[in-house]
Amino acid sequence: MYVIIAGCGRLGSGVARALSAKGNDVVVVDEGAERRLVGDGFDGLIVDGSPVDEDVLALAGMKKADLFIAATSDDNRNIMAVQMATAVFGVPRALARVSDPELERFYRGQGLSTVCPTSTGINQIISKIQQEAFSTLGGILDPNVAALLAPPEWVGLSLARITPPTHRRVIGVVSKGRVHGWEPGRLIGPGDSVLVSKGDGA
Repeated sequence: MYVIIAGCGRLGSGVARALSAKGNDVVVVDEGAERRLVGDGFDGLIVDGSPVDEDVLALAGMKKADLFIAATSDDNRNIMAVQMATAVFGVPRALARVSDPELERFYRGQGLSTVCPTSTGINQIISKIQQEAFSTLGGILDPNVAALLAPPEWVGLSLARITPPTHRRVIGVVSKGRVHGWEPGRLIGPGDSVLVSKGDGA
């Protein structure tokens, strides 16, 4: 596979090395790009120039590229580069790094293939927090258990009065960082998460 990567920062360089190690033909394009910036383990080509310059992209071999990845630190430049790759050069696959989650959602909605490291980082942090919050249950939780942030209409109700989603049953609550098992009379407070599991017949 012939791959062109715009950007030789940590992300672009890392992807370039990984793809090169798998036997792909990789070209890195960036202003001030040097082999030392991409690092050891990369045996592809380096093109010093703007990744939104049509002549530079043509020099990099964009017309024969199977995949283009825009991974600079500039969201707008990445989007522009991907649009050029597809509209001008007809690259079959193009991917843009977009660090702004709202901008990423917008362009993904416009049909662009995007990846958002900020959203990925947020999801990893939330996942880690949830894992630590549930650690007091040891091995009790299984993949069928989910934590639902209590909507406003549940606040003030007891667990016994909660109507969970279809095919789910309430098994407990996470309140102020503590996990509580099934207590029918326990009231749901603001910010609590209700633990639900697959019910019978699910």
